[in-house]
Amino acid sequence: MNWLNITKIKTAISMTLALLAYFNAEIAWANSQAHNDSSPANILIKVEKSTADTSEKWVVTYTLTTPAKTLAFVRNPDTSRTTRWFAQDNDIEIIFDDTKHQELVRSKSGKPLSTVSFFLTPTYKHLGKDYAPFSPFSDGGNAFHSGRLFACANTCTEEDNKWHLTLNVPSDEHILLNGKVMKSSVSWTDNNDGRVVYVGKQQPIITDDVVALIDPGLPESIKASLEEDIPNMMAFFSHSLNPLKGEKPMLFASYANVDDHSTQGGTLPNQIFMHWNRQDLNEQAKNSSFVNQTLWFFAHEVAHLYQPGSTEGVSENEDQSWLHEGNADYFAAIAMNFLYEDANSYVESRMTRAFESCTEGLAQTTLARAYKNGHFNLYYSCGMIMHRAIDSVVQQKTLGEESLFTVWKRLQKAVNNGMPPGTATFLTLLEPYNAPELIKAINNATSDHAFKAIQGIETLYQLPG
Repeated sequence: MNWLNITKIKTAISMTLALLAYFNAEIAWANSQAHNDSSPANILIKVEKSTADTSEKWVVTYTLTTPAKTLAFVRNPDTSRTTRWFAQDNDIEIIFDDTKHQELVRSKSGKPLSTVSFFLTPTYKHLGKDYAPFSPFSDGGNAFHSGRLFACANTCTEEDNKWHLTLNVPSDEHILLNGKVMKSSVSWTDNNDGRVVYVGKQQPIITDDVVALIDPGLPESIKASLEEDIPNMMAFFSHSLNPLKGEKPMLFASYANVDDHSTQGGTLPNQIFMHWNRQDLNEQAKNSSFVNQTLWFFAHEVAHLYQPGSTEGVSENEDQSWLHEGNADYFAAIAMNFLYEDANSYVESRMTRAFESCTEGLAQTTLARAYKNGHFNLYYSCGMIMHRAIDSVVQQKTLGEESLFTVWKRLQKAVNNGMPPGTATFLTLLEPYNAPELIKAINNATSDHAFKAIQGIETLYQLPG
């Protein structure tokens, strides 16, 4: 072997060792990043829809890079996964841990979990103060809530806020994710409360203001209302608060003609979704009261879309939900009065019912405990009365120059600048109006003292008069 070849071999070996050292360093860095990342990035979530044998099947698979004793779900509004998710392996089960109030995946034989798969039930299920796992469309399409799938190895902490998902669908269907239509397969990183993702054959309606999927099976009057009223409401709140920033908002309106009477709506960042799960929708759509209820329903959800501004949120925790739920209901009242003259009497009757419902509810529990005691509806009724009083006092103190919208925009700005979301920050924004009676009544209404709470609401209800 000549010296030239030996030199070439030495050079090749040196380069190989250098490359190995480089790749080892890269792997070590990647592992350290994965270790330092507080999110459950070591869990890959794959969702697959198939239509083999003409039947629709949805499967979710969790692959753990490091085996774990259990898999814990982030969102646990009830125990329905235990009856709606079916393990593909007989050794795997979902149980509800009463002490942790959490659904857990475990092996019956105690083996560590590496890969687990479940058949899902792709139907609508009402979840108390959470988003439905699936919202079927009448033409066979379906929208699912990604946050329903979030899980962590062994236990979830507040720091766990990143999930890697892959979605595979049949070749004759497409995916609508973040306003874009995609075929076959897509992967993304999700966080916070997740998002709604559509799978089906329906093409979205794309306008200058919104990307919409409106169920073709909905009654014509409701479809027309969605196409006209939602944009009008968006224009109203865009003018009254602040225009939305970033990508176009998405509207999902789905309908399942089944033996039920459930209607649910919700919002996630840049998304509004509504689902009707009932068999009498065509008949109800002719009823003026139902029409007004539907418009209120729309306005409430659109208000939620505009509430956060450029912040993640404005409420601190569940027992302060009077702030955003009551505000959305009162903003719905304002929008209804402004956009529909013939809805004024309906709005007024709704306000009266809210006061009656609030005082009746406060005789059973307080706002501070309503969430834990299953009276979440009080945050809507009592909260609307509270925001109505705030709006009236602010307008009175400023001779109509300012309103609740002014206060809310200041709340958005304050939270965006680092102030904590919630009641405390909101109340500081009312101090410049020199309205001690108002602030005292709000503090009473939100206190854990039943008599004071009712007294506070009664005072607030009378303030506008």
